[in-house]
Amino acid sequence: MGKLIAGGDSFIYGSELKDGYYSPSQSTYPALIAKELGWDYVCTASPGFANSSIRRTIIDACESTVDIKLVIVQWTFSGRYEFYFDHGWDQISAWSIVDDINEIKKNFRIDNPIVLQHHIDSLEKSKQLGTASFAKEFYSRVGSNFYWEQYHTLSEIIMLQQYLELKNIPYMFTAADEGLIRDINEPSVSALKQQMNKKYWVWFPKDRGFYTWAQHEQFPFGTTHPLEEAHIEAAHLIYEYLRYIGRLP
Repeated sequence: MGKLIAGGDSFIYGSELKDGYYSPSQSTYPALIAKELGWDYVCTASPGFANSSIRRTIIDACESTVDIKLVIVQWTFSGRYEFYFDHGWDQISAWSIVDDINEIKKNFRIDNPIVLQHHIDSLEKSKQLGTASFAKEFYSRVGSNFYWEQYHTLSEIIMLQQYLELKNIPYMFTAADEGLIRDINEPSVSALKQQMNKKYWVWFPKDRGFYTWAQHEQFPFGTTHPLEEAHIEAAHLIYEYLRYIGRLP
């Protein structure tokens, strides 16, 4: 049986969906597409993943999977990063440098105890492992630099695009937020942007990313994630686009 591999962050993992708290959800739009097509579903997504994490885990899955029919990638926000520390691969984001959980409560409507506990545990883990102090130094010097965000993001996208094309693996890219790629008057960024194969990129109505589209359409949300209704509609939209560009049998 053919396989559909999906990569991304918490949106593709299915955080806050009814079956997405402790394992990848079978109710996300890539999972629904796989079910519609009768393909096995392989999800490499994880909450908090950076774009480098998404690229790395997709390649790992492709190297160990046979009969891949399609890879769907939803790229995440550009201000997240992944590094290999002494304890292994780990993610940092702007929330890694927060010292007080109350700062998170001010920015998010956290009324789900599981989500709140996740943030508390992540902060505590970052402090214990020393990644919090590393993150503070990184973001003060590099991580919040807009040029570096764009250069790093485009490098990851082009790397995965080239890998999939060299392997003749059908793929489709989208993003959580349409602001992922922006114009910067730098030769290296412009050169990378020109290499993007736009034929296999899809945006949601009005050129939005999945997250911002779901917000605009006022689909039900959990704490910070679109719920099942948004994924059902997204599956329909993406399925039709995949058929249009010849990515479906």
